[in-house]
Amino acid sequence: MEILDTKDIGRSTASLLKQRIMRRIYFLFMVRNLSPLAFDCLLLVVVGFVVTLFVSIGDVLQNLSTAQSSGSISNFSFSAFSATELETKILLVVLGAIGFFAVRHLKQAWRAVQVIRDKK
Repeated sequence: MEILDTKDIGRSTASLLKQRIMRRIYFLFMVRNLSPLAFDCLLLVVVGFVVTLFVSIGDVLQNLSTAQSSGSISNFSFSAFSATELETKILLVVLGAIGFFAVRHLKQAWRAVQVIRDKK
């Protein structure tokens, strides 16, 4: 039977405590940096689903392929957007804004992961 010195016990306890504290700090850091991204992704999915209730994606893609073959995608896009209903326009603008914020938060989260990797 080996008798442990009180200094060894104190060091191992301090080391264990330090590891637990640092894990919590890294966890909170990641939650703060990734939660806006997760929220934006959830909003993107919800708004995308709502858009499919008002817009027939299959028909839009079929019309887009027809416009692409004729070479007038910009005219098609402008006329399609101007001819849609107000609700659809608002949904598309909201979807674009959420997509912008999701990309911005994704960049912040990626930088946070890089910071953690560089510190190790």
